[in-house]
Amino acid sequence: MDDDPKLRKTLCDILRLKGFEAGAAETGALGIAEAGNTFFNVALLDLKLPDMSGIEVMERIKHATPLTEAIILTGHASLDTAVEATNKGAFSYLLKPYAMDDLLLHIRHAIDRQQAQQEILRLASFPTMDPNPVMEVDAARVITYLNPAAKQLFPRLAVGQPAPAELGYLPAASGEDRQMVREVNVDNATFEQFLYPVPHSEMVRIHLLDITERKVDEARLRRLNLLLLTIRNINEYLLVAESEAALYHFVCEALKGLEDVIGVIISLRQPDHTLNHVAWAGFSETMMADLVVRWDGSEFGGGVMGVAAREAVPNVVTDIEHDTRYLPWREIVQTWQLKSAAAVPLASDGETMGVLAAYSGRRDAFSEEIINFLLEVANDIALGVHALRLDKRLHATLASLRKSLDGTVEAVARMVELRDPYTAGHQRRVAQLACAIGKEMGLPERQVEGLRVIGYLHDIGKIALPAEILSKPSTLSALEIAMIRGHSGAGYDILKDIEFPWPVAQAVWQHHERLDGSGYPQGLKSPDILLEARILMVADTVEAMASHRPYRAARGLDAAFHEISTNKGKLYEPTAVDACLRLFTEHGFSWGEK
Repeated sequence: MDDDPKLRKTLCDILRLKGFEAGAAETGALGIAEAGNTFFNVALLDLKLPDMSGIEVMERIKHATPLTEAIILTGHASLDTAVEATNKGAFSYLLKPYAMDDLLLHIRHAIDRQQAQQEILRLASFPTMDPNPVMEVDAARVITYLNPAAKQLFPRLAVGQPAPAELGYLPAASGEDRQMVREVNVDNATFEQFLYPVPHSEMVRIHLLDITERKVDEARLRRLNLLLLTIRNINEYLLVAESEAALYHFVCEALKGLEDVIGVIISLRQPDHTLNHVAWAGFSETMMADLVVRWDGSEFGGGVMGVAAREAVPNVVTDIEHDTRYLPWREIVQTWQLKSAAAVPLASDGETMGVLAAYSGRRDAFSEEIINFLLEVANDIALGVHALRLDKRLHATLASLRKSLDGTVEAVARMVELRDPYTAGHQRRVAQLACAIGKEMGLPERQVEGLRVIGYLHDIGKIALPAEILSKPSTLSALEIAMIRGHSGAGYDILKDIEFPWPVAQAVWQHHERLDGSGYPQGLKSPDILLEARILMVADTVEAMASHRPYRAARGLDAAFHEISTNKGKLYEPTAVDACLRLFTEHGFSWGEK
């Protein structure tokens, strides 16, 4: 049962190819109804269905057909979820995305158990024939019957003796039709214990099914699922890590959650052959301050961390307490209760830079499988560190390039101002206001940076105009006005072949256009005018009207606000006008000196 139609179809197709009969349902209610009409050996349940949880569906199905086994499939697994599902009767659970071979193994084990229960019921009247251990006890826990398999499992038991303690609590039947299923351990084996009342008596029949091999497989799958979840979380964090320190800390905390791991340390090699502990989990800062490790051949370089950092190979100690290499840290080993350890080298750009170490409170806790997993984590750390350092260098390069670009742009703007001293500072102030409008409109930082460059360069075309026209104190003639209006096109010609990351040349060409098509030089209307140009025309108009010109006195900000407000939507972009007015009236915007 799953609300993903593609997943339902894919699973059904694969199961049918493997020889199973399969049905599918989108919701819990539909699945429960289907299970009521047709007996299913195994129910595959998504933990989160549209109408109810997979655990609730499992409980209702098992209430109707107790022999149906349930496997929970989820992408949101947690230890609490697993415990709840198991306590309520789930055979097992798998974390998405899962390997199909793992799912098929779980299904086969579930069917084995379901068929075993059916066989137990079939042989209930013939316990002597049952190949599995069967015994009966009375209300006083005294054994009244042992089949041959039970005698082989418990060779010292005999009829008339008390039931062995390994079987745990055995409820009196008292004529009740109650059944119980639980796990018990006998010697080094694990059994599934089925308790059935013997009809018309106060005795309980006990069937034992050896599931040792299955439990080993389940434990291995749980470990693999946990490793998969851990490496997935680390890989996802690599995409958002903001610093090496944050990455190291996250990895340590993630690995601390692994089975049998009590502590994790990441240390970096130093020129004086010491290892600097940069991140850890499971150990306190005070504890770490006492841990001295080197990566040379000295006595403090003989542990797993020193060897892995020095020789650039994984190193494992299965029994720290009795390993002479750990004599220098004997007190720490005893205080921290360390039993075994594993360490793998950390590399960056082909050079060993440090070590990743894990410690356990159990001897021989680090299998080859775990070492390979730690190596994969170390590779992920190397990728993350490389990306972070590359990003840092890239940012430094970009900052240097941006500084050079800023200097060039401002130098060009000053060249224009030298030819038109009466408008000195105009381009800088327009750039300031245009950037502020862009930010107020919520534009991305990169686009706002483009507005700054465009603002500084928007009048660059005036460099082609005679200085006497630019500074003429009287009214301009029609020819002179035509020449002035040519500056936006001249600016475009100057800038068009320069590759900016923003549409600088186009915006400079369009900054005297108007939304209704009454502007110049192309007479463009709103849809054809760049947003940057629409913002610039507002900033340019406000600054020009508020400032002095050779041929007129400053009109002031109130006149500028009246101009853009009156013609909002007709000549000027409404969102840019509103943002501009808010800047002055609500946020106290002013042109500061550079």
